[in-house]
Amino acid sequence: MAKLTTPKIELLDESAQLAKYRVDAWIDHHQIKNEKGEPIEWFKHQFLIDIYNDQSDNLVVMKPAQVGLSTLEILKNIRDAEMRKMDIIYTLPTGEDVGQFVGGKVNRIISNNPHIEKLTVDKDSIEQKQIGLSMIYFRGTWTKKSAIMITADRLVHDEKDTSKQDVIADYQSRLQHSKFKQTHVFSHPSVPNSGVDMEWQISDQKEWFIICPHCQYQQILTWHTEDPKKMSINLQTKEFICKKCGGILDWHARAKGTWRAKKGKENAKWSGYHISLLMAPWMTAKEIIDKYLEVMAGKQTMDFFYNKILGLPYAGSGNAVTEDTIKGAVTTERNLYPGRIVIGVDTGLKLRYVYGNQQGLLGYGQMTDYMPDSVNKLALNQTIEYFLKTFPDSIMVIDQGGDIIGARKLREKYPGRVYLCHYARDRKTMQLMRWGEKEEFGNVLADRNRMIQLLVDEFRDKRVKLFRGRPEDWHEYWLHWSHIYRVKEDDTLGVPRYVWMRSDRDDWVHATVYWRIGIDRFGGKGGIVGLENTPEPDSYLVNPEQTVDFDPHKMFGAKDTLPDEPWWTNEGENDWRDE
Repeated sequence: MAKLTTPKIELLDESAQLAKYRVDAWIDHHQIKNEKGEPIEWFKHQFLIDIYNDQSDNLVVMKPAQVGLSTLEILKNIRDAEMRKMDIIYTLPTGEDVGQFVGGKVNRIISNNPHIEKLTVDKDSIEQKQIGLSMIYFRGTWTKKSAIMITADRLVHDEKDTSKQDVIADYQSRLQHSKFKQTHVFSHPSVPNSGVDMEWQISDQKEWFIICPHCQYQQILTWHTEDPKKMSINLQTKEFICKKCGGILDWHARAKGTWRAKKGKENAKWSGYHISLLMAPWMTAKEIIDKYLEVMAGKQTMDFFYNKILGLPYAGSGNAVTEDTIKGAVTTERNLYPGRIVIGVDTGLKLRYVYGNQQGLLGYGQMTDYMPDSVNKLALNQTIEYFLKTFPDSIMVIDQGGDIIGARKLREKYPGRVYLCHYARDRKTMQLMRWGEKEEFGNVLADRNRMIQLLVDEFRDKRVKLFRGRPEDWHEYWLHWSHIYRVKEDDTLGVPRYVWMRSDRDDWVHATVYWRIGIDRFGGKGGIVGLENTPEPDSYLVNPEQTVDFDPHKMFGAKDTLPDEPWWTNEGENDWRDE
């Protein structure tokens, strides 16, 4: 009997010891189950084991959809809260996402596992879980209030690319007093040089290498329809194949592999992993091909295939706005052009604006409201009316698709100086933009895609300049441009056209469009008036150095009315705020 008992005790002791150092051993030791009540399965998820056990201070995983990363992060953080006594902040894009995630996944994992349930103090709370003496906080990213008054040892940003980037940045201050100071980011990518791809680019860039059982060739599974030598799937036989010998790679061969870094640790700031569904043993070649055929048939977009299947950013050749395109427009020249100031405003929870003259932009930022009133009790310099008073001869073009009530009130107060812009294609003409006359006065119609393309071309040709400041001062502005990309699609008549899509906030892009619309009609008139007293918005703002005196022209006195029937047609231009 002793011979039977002793090895069993030793095995348990060894298991408990390993659980102190390895997350996967902790999962096995406590027989942890997922949210469905199923044991954690390793053989088809071998590529996750190293990620489970990676305790790097900075960890990034660029991934497709549905590969088990959310379950991994929940279990890893619960374990580290217990074993390493870490306080953790776990973010998702919105408060609604937090509710669904905690209620549908985290709470079910807790209830399915007696060991975790015993550790958890506040099981019913959505916003936090106390694990032993440690805390895990769950927060959305669409309000800055979420990042206030919480300290942590680790930040986990789930689906970073659809989160609010400036709020994510604010969370970094929550690590100041920690001895760990860890940041974990994992998300499906969107476009290059944005979101998770930014961390991936400065990581060691680990890829999953498998060994061909026929010729022993070590390789990464890749998709490349233009070069058959780089293709890991035979489109005719619908099988995974070795890129060297052409032998079939069954799911067992794809399940076993090794992570290898492209860059050495000395050249990398992050520990990075790239996951593709090509790696997933449960995915067949036929299923991957079927997803691609959906793209070819127009049922899905190519960015969906790259982002959600291959786990890669996608913009297409020449279809993304590069960092150099925008920051390359920053100049140290003085803006001496004697043209009228034009302000472009995109509406939403914040009023994001740009302002400048015909030579380029002088600054950007955001304001809280349109005008001071008895309800908001704001100072003038907290509202966009500040610019209309500071630049007496200025013109303002405002997005009509957001808060139309506030925009109309401002237009009523400043007739002939404030215009509401609507995105649509003119059904009467093919004009790029059309200014309303007579009963349509105070409105302007603009072709969204053509206007964005015009600005992109002007930035690339260095025809639009960004005055004052350094390139880094315009970084937040550039981020909004990095969130748009161009795709080719057919219109309702089957005619192909290019459409600018967005992966994240693009408010300053549209503010710039509205500025450009105003410049087209009004930029060459009047003069430039400098800011005497700098307002203090909660974002970057630049003042011009020069003030040029001028005699303001009387603007327009036309009565502001709306047409009974629209003079435009909507082409399905959905607003980001509606999504």
